[in-house]
Amino acid sequence: MIALNAAATHRELGGHGPRLIHIAPANGFPPEAYVPLAAGLAPFGRILGYRPRPLRVDGDAQPGGTWRDLAADLIADLQAVAHEPVIGIGHSLGGILTLYAAVERPELFRAVALIDPVFFRRRLQVLIWLLRQAGQGYRFPLAQGALRRRDHFASIDEARQRWQGRGVFADFTPAALEGYLSGGLKPHGNGYTLAWPKLWESHIFASSPLDAWRDLRRLQRPLLIIRGTRSELITDSVWRRFRRVAPHATLAEVEAGHMLPMEKPDEVAAIIARWMQGIG
Repeated sequence: MIALNAAATHRELGGHGPRLIHIAPANGFPPEAYVPLAAGLAPFGRILGYRPRPLRVDGDAQPGGTWRDLAADLIADLQAVAHEPVIGIGHSLGGILTLYAAVERPELFRAVALIDPVFFRRRLQVLIWLLRQAGQGYRFPLAQGALRRRDHFASIDEARQRWQGRGVFADFTPAALEGYLSGGLKPHGNGYTLAWPKLWESHIFASSPLDAWRDLRRLQRPLLIIRGTRSELITDSVWRRFRRVAPHATLAEVEAGHMLPMEKPDEVAAIIARWMQGIG
């Protein structure tokens, strides 16, 4: 069963069936962007899309905290709305939050599926650590890029024209882009602004964790990991390390980039569906 007070922390993404499926999004993305993925999972369970803290704060609130703090939010928010263990699906940031939560509170999860989660290759881990030791973690390129994002538009159509076929949105399906526009913008003054403030997006990138491998070793639930073959995050060396650190995990690949749930939602859903059927 699902409690009825989920509006602030979750979006109902449809579905029916014996399972409760929980989708945690990537940094900067609303759950509505995952509607096409949810459509492919609809026959297998009821689906909740998570709205992390940045989607719920006042636009002027200063960002803070760690990914562990966001995982603590997820645990509390999940306890408030779900009265049975969930299939926890997480993309990028959402993958690490789901992993942290499942290690901390395994009874809340039936199984875990990580889609291009944030695990760095060793050389990049060292570089990030050195930047932080020098007090310059904010110089992480993704954090700097987030600060440069345009965050005000006269209309949703203007935002659509700005993003369609470009940058991170280049290979989105039309439905995924429309989902992003629906949940990723909110009214502001005479126009629209980003629902996930770019200061929060930048802070989250700058505080990307370096300890997730430890939690991966501790996970005691069935695990699926999916990567995009063109992802710049999950490199071949990271993929090989997954096989060593989590030998019992199911690993799968999709011909796509880091945004594979929005680029190839049907393929990603089919992989998750087969895996769910296999674990019962």
